Amino acid sequence: MNESGSPEGQGWPDPRELWQSWLRAFGLRAPLSGDVTQAIDTSLVRGIGDQLGFININTSRSGDPELERRIVEQVASYGRQLGRVLDALDVLIRRDAGEQLGPKDELALNELQRLRAEIATTKERSAADQVDRLVSQIHVLRQDPAENDAALRRIRQALDDA
Repeated sequence: MNESGSPEGQGWPDPRELWQSWLRAFGLRAPLSGDVTQAIDTSLVRGIGDQLGFININTSRSGDPELERRIVEQVASYGRQLGRVLDALDVLIRRDAGEQLGPKDELALNELQRLRAEIATTKERSAADQVDRLVSQIHVLRQDPAENDAALRRIRQALDDA
């Protein structure tokens, strides 16, 4: 064997070089090979409904991660949302330039309006679900009022302040 690990005199390429060139061709990086960032979660599954797989959407910077997940799963993916916004924006730019809108242009605007309405509906449902969960949790607290007196007082105070 020579220094590169290839059998002497046979001219075989180093298998590591083959893998590296293949990964570079697709713009991929191997683990520990450079500026790769990854969120590490020590639990395999955090709860029912969480995704377990190779591609996960990180909604940790969202104001309401649960709502964000519901919109992406039930209404439209980020790519579809962005595609519709770009299609409608293109229509508006062309319309502003004085072009007449055709049927595809009207469809692009209608799809964006429909997407907006579906997201608004999902947000309303999410708010209603949060109220249902809150009421359910209050009922649980009231099952043992002596043990949960401080929490029930905080809830009453919050309602009085509102």
